[in-house]
Amino acid sequence: MNTQAETRLLAELTAVVADLHSTGMADGEAMYSLGGSADRLCSTRDSQSWAGFKSTLTDADTIALLSQIDAEGNTALKAENGRTAYTLQALALSLAAINARQDVTLAGAALLDAVIEAALKNYRTHAKPTFG
Repeated sequence: MNTQAETRLLAELTAVVADLHSTGMADGEAMYSLGGSADRLCSTRDSQSWAGFKSTLTDADTIALLSQIDAEGNTALKAENGRTAYTLQALALSLAAINARQDVTLAGAALLDAVIEAALKNYRTHAKPTFG
């Protein structure tokens, strides 16, 4: 990732993390959506955590996933489904930061990943249906 791309990523990470910490984490629907989306992705790789999921991705996997998330996010925006678009943006930023090099970008990504991990844990504890 070049410095200019990482600078743009950092600006977006900063805005999303600030929003999550100011109001986003209090939005139960958004956190449910974030946890559910992270759970679906983790289940594709039998990962117990968001970090574990990310560690299984190749560069090609990440690019393909970012492309899919971008398409789904644009569809959500057109349908005026802001929470879904917001959820997808958070996941995409986390994934985009996988190859970040700057300490400040890595720190921002770690904060975002902590929110995703918490949403995933809460989703699995309180919302994910269990059978049997």
